[in-house]
Amino acid sequence: MESLRDEEGFDEKMRSVTPTDTEEVSESLLVEEDADWAHRDDKPRQRYGLWWTIALLLTIVLSGLPGMFVGYRSRDLDEVSPVLSHVPVKYHTQRFNGSLLKENVFRREAGPEVDAAWEALGVNYRPIRVPAHEAARSGIAHDQVQIREAYGGGYPANVEGLHHLHCLNLLRQSLYYNYEYYHTQGKGAFRNDDFIVKKHVSHCLDIIRQQLMCTIDTGVLGQVWLYPDHPSPFVDFNTEHRCKNFEDVRIWAERNQLPEKTPGDFLRPPRVGDRVFDAVP
Repeated sequence: MESLRDEEGFDEKMRSVTPTDTEEVSESLLVEEDADWAHRDDKPRQRYGLWWTIALLLTIVLSGLPGMFVGYRSRDLDEVSPVLSHVPVKYHTQRFNGSLLKENVFRREAGPEVDAAWEALGVNYRPIRVPAHEAARSGIAHDQVQIREAYGGGYPANVEGLHHLHCLNLLRQSLYYNYEYYHTQGKGAFRNDDFIVKKHVSHCLDIIRQQLMCTIDTGVLGQVWLYPDHPSPFVDFNTEHRCKNFEDVRIWAERNQLPEKTPGDFLRPPRVGDRVFDAVP
């Protein structure tokens, strides 16, 4: 099965990519509420007070519905992941290592030890299987790639947080002082020619940008003093954060990867009416 992690043979597919100008059109729906107060009867004035009260309450309720819907959808998007059916979210406090000069293994120059550390994070895990009954609420369309029922059915899918780490790892490999090392090896993403590598790297860069903006950290970075003889301020990057149980998610994703080798007919071909793109989006 050709998984999302399989970089080989990507060149020809990507060659069909052509620049497309897109526009985001935002439409505003204007709702006019007409009230005909011209025809008044002679009923007691307090009835108008009652209608005003009802109208005010309806206005408050209706104006709050969009926000309630958006809030519900936001929570819904966080809670629908099939991963959470098996790995409940737990939180813990963790202090980030924000050192500028003291490098840990993830920051060192390219080498076997560094690669092993990143691999251990799950950056190249194969897809998991999302059961058919969980697909729609997980954001997977009915006409996306499916596994044949003979092999258990469901949809192949990657844990998105691990894809973010995969992308971060590719950016690390593409740093000017690491690039030659990986380019010479010609493995993984670097099996492809430079045109595809460039597109892959820029894709990963923008995925991480969007993720960071979507989950903007509203914490603040204070400053500390350096050099007793000549005090100078410096940003304190070693801040505490409320973190999810990453390791539990990683272990689950590792244990639930689809097989490395699958039969040639493992995936069900698209049916009539299913979306089939002409080129890589």
